[in-house]
Order: sequence, then structure tokens, then C-alpha cells
Amino acid sequence: MNIQKVHLLNLLNTGTNQYVIPFFQRPFVWQKEDCENLYEDVIETAKANKINPLKEHFIGTIITKNSIASSQMAAKYDLVDGQQRMTTFSLLLKALANNVDLNQPNANFLFDNINNSLFFKDAYGKMHYRIVHNRIDSVYFDKVMNSDKNTVFTEPEYTSNILDTYRYFLAKFSGLTNDDLLNYNNIILHKFPAISMVLDAFDDEQEIFDTINSLGVKLTTSELLKNHLFNDKQAQDLYKSYWEDVFETDEETIKFWNTKKTAGRVYRENIDVLLYCYLLIETQKDISLEHLFKDYKNWLSGKTFQDKKTLLEGLKSYAEIYATFPSGTELNNLKFDDKEKRFFHVIENLNITTIFPLVLYLYKSVADEAERVQCLELLESYLVRRNICRLTTKNYNNLFISIIKSIKDTKEPTIFGALQATLLGYTEDTNRFPEDIDVKQAFANSILSNQHAKETLYVIALYQVKTVLNDVTVLSANSFSVEHMMPKKWEENWNKLDTQDEKNFRFFKLHTFGNLTIITKNLNSKLRNSAWSNKRTILQQYSALPLTTQYTALDEWNETTINSRAEDLEAIALQIWKK
Repeated sequence: MNIQKVHLLNLLNTGTNQYVIPFFQRPFVWQKEDCENLYEDVIETAKANKINPLKEHFIGTIITKNSIASSQMAAKYDLVDGQQRMTTFSLLLKALANNVDLNQPNANFLFDNINNSLFFKDAYGKMHYRIVHNRIDSVYFDKVMNSDKNTVFTEPEYTSNILDTYRYFLAKFSGLTNDDLLNYNNIILHKFPAISMVLDAFDDEQEIFDTINSLGVKLTTSELLKNHLFNDKQAQDLYKSYWEDVFETDEETIKFWNTKKTAGRVYRENIDVLLYCYLLIETQKDISLEHLFKDYKNWLSGKTFQDKKTLLEGLKSYAEIYATFPSGTELNNLKFDDKEKRFFHVIENLNITTIFPLVLYLYKSVADEAERVQCLELLESYLVRRNICRLTTKNYNNLFISIIKSIKDTKEPTIFGALQATLLGYTEDTNRFPEDIDVKQAFANSILSNQHAKETLYVIALYQVKTVLNDVTVLSANSFSVEHMMPKKWEENWNKLDTQDEKNFRFFKLHTFGNLTIITKNLNSKLRNSAWSNKRTILQQYSALPLTTQYTALDEWNETTINSRAEDLEAIALQIWKK
């Protein structure tokens, strides 16, 4: 890796240097505001140099990689980071060139001087672009590079950020003398330095990924993989059907696949989560999200064109399934009988995203909707019971891989049967399906985080409003927060206890399920810590749920009533989450 300070002259006006924008790069996105800022930077730097000739304007880091496609014709570099800036400066320089007054004596010198930053001749005298755009922007960029001052790009045929940027600079520098244009050309090439980072041709793209991330620039696995899959002409013929039509067909689609969701302790775009799931399903090996592209590259090593096509067909099939999964605002309001949405609500709020490969596999493998819902209900019971019993989630990635393997190898007549047999066969704490007695004990003794307790209570509330004569059957999870019926600071307004053992027991019980409910308001400390005579009135005011109202008529609230309510809740839980 070679790192040094350079000026645009070194990048754009040297020998046969040619910069190829890879497939993974996004389209050119500069808007008018960005152009205005750059124009002001050029003008201010030109003014400053009249006073201080050493004045410069730093433009950041440009990361390139020596290309194995280099030849006698061109010294090619993949432009890994810097596409937007290099493209913009090229459009600006082209605007200067097309404003040259060809009738003035120094016109040819100036015109050729500017064009040397845009084109070069190879050893055979053939002209080449300095920057070669990817498929998305190449049409418009090439039109600009081949234009002259009389070329008119009319709307709406020619609508693109590239053309808008070129037209902006063409207008800004129109009417200037050739001497002024030469001065601005020199300022741009000599006074706008960058840090050039050049990687060797055979450097691992993962190193590029890590390098860019260390600089605070996000380059996703999907962008790297896209470039790797479609880097030859034969594969590029598959691009529209198997990538663009799936992931980039319109703004709404692009937004969906770029939306981030939690993946363990980090956030990942939907497309990267999908890629993780697909590779895990295909290889049935533990895959690291941190090194996902490297794992893909190793997997693809030695595969034929037909193998890649088969991969893309499979990825497209799974992407179509993934895009149908309920998410985001779709999960805001639920009925208990919305079993599919309820399952996705549970795994999202319990933050169990490592199950996605298994869920995708089940959706792909189970054609019958009723059987698929059976599978989701069983998995929900398994996960919620384990959560209530506070059993570990640390091994879940390997656990779900093993379940996929078991289902693939099963002799059971149905997928549901295979899933059920697999889950019921586990006996270790890392994977077992808790028994009813475990759930009963957990409702009496488990202390969960507010988020996890809230999810359990929310689903119980959904069940209760469904099973009683109630006009309200839809509940919004976002409307509720967890409230302790006996407050954590009970000493202020509740009965005194004589011994430390009694106090310790109370402190323990007030965090268990029997003392937790969900209400529609965050109470201030005065209301939260009220004596039971006032607290029960407040609870009635902010919760119409049977979860709460069945107990606010009680004259006392203490350890005995907490235990009694815990038994009521676990009885409902065992009805919902059957084994």
C-alpha cells in the first residue's frame, strides 16, 4: 500500500493513468448545493493565492487499487473511494474546456491543457477517458466528455445529476477570458491536494473494506460482492435480471434494502442480512458478518459462470421471500391472531436476528401456509420460553445452523414434524425446550430486562383482549411501557417491614413478572411511588388491560398477591406458548 499527498495534477494529468469506477459504487449523487460549495471553494482558493501562493484546499482521501487489467494502452486503477469528487472535478474541467474562446491566440494550448486531465493517448495514438464510469452513469458521463460548447442537453431526455452538475459549472464559468479559465484550471490541478492511497493489484478487497471503514466511509458487503460477481463481461449480462431488478429497481426498493436492522450488537443493511442468511443456508457453516465478503469470496473461488448464475437465482428467490417479511411500522399494531406478524414482532423485540437464516429456509421449503404458520408458532414458543427462563442465547447462531441441517437430513414426512422432533430432542441448557414446570418457576422467580418483560406481557395482553368480550383487539406495542405495581422505592409510602430478610425478599419479588404490568404513560416519581390506595387508581387510569384491571380492586398489594398474579400469568403463558 502506497500513501502520499498528491495534487489533482498527479491524478488526472499523468501519463496513461485511467480510473475505472467499479460496479459496487453508487450512482453519482451530487446536488446543486454540493456544486455551489465546490464553486465557492475554487473561487476563494484562487483569491487566496493572489495573497499567499502556498494556500491550498484539501479534498480528502482518494483510494485506488492497481488493476490487473492494466496494459500498454493504459495504467488502470480501480477507483475504490473518491468517485464523487473525481467525477465532479472532471465535469468542472470539461465545463472550463467548453468555455474556451477558440478565436483567441492561446486557445489551443489552453484547450489541450485542460483536456489532458480528461483524456490521454495510448502508444498507438488512440484517445481514452481518464475516468471510466460504471454502467449506471457511463451514458451521461460519456455524453458530457464528448460534448463541445454548442452541445445542448435538453430536458427531459437528459435528466441526471451528472448533466445537472456539468450544466451548473458551464454556466458559472461562461463569459470568462481564456486567461481566467487558465488560472482556474491551474488552481484546480495544483492547489487541491488529496491523500492518495494506492493498493496493490492482488490486495484482498477485505483490506479495502477495513481501510475505508477506518476512515469513516461505509462500504457494504453488497457493494463489494456486486463488483466481484459482475467484474467480467459474461457475468454483467446477468446484472439486470438478478441484481438490478431485485435490489435497485426503484427508489423504494433501494431504500428497503439499505434500511438498517439490528444484527446482534450492530446494525446492518437488510441486503447484508440477506447475504449473510443465504451464505449460511448454502454452506451450513457459522458465518461472520464482519468478514462476510471474505467468506463469499472463498466460497465463490473456483466456481464456474453457471455456478454464479445458480447462486444469483437462489439469492433472488430468497430476496423475494425476505422482502415479504413484516417489519418496521407493519409491526406497530397487532392482533393476537396475526400469527406471522406476532412472530416477527417477538424476534425483533427479543433481538434474535440470528434466527433469520432458519426462517428464510422454512419459508422457502414449506409451500403450505398453514404448516408454515405452525413452524412459526413452535419457534415462537421455543424462543419465548427460553427467554422467560433466562436460558442463554450465546449459541443461537450455531443452534439455528444445526436445526437447518437436521431438517435437511430428516426422515419426517413434514418440515414441521422435523422441526418439532429436532427442538424436542435437545437436552442441554444451551438448546433445550423448557418444560411447563420451568415456565411456572420462571414466572415466580425470573428477573428480565424491561424490554423482554414488556414483550411477554404485551403478547399476554393481546391474548386477553382477544379472549374476553372486548371491542379492542388491536394493541400498539409502542404505546406501552413497563410499570412496577409495587414501586421499586416502596419504602416511602408502603408498609414497613421488620427484618432485612423480609426487605430482601420484597426487593426481589417486585422485579418479577407478578409485579410487572404495561401502561400507556410513563409515570413521574410521585405517582410511581404512591401508596397502593392511590397507585391502583392511577393504574386503572392508564391501563384498561385485564392484565392490570383484574387486580386493581384488591385492597392490598404485597408478596402474596404478586405470587398469585404470577400464577395467573404463567397459566396464560402456557396457553399461548405450548410445547
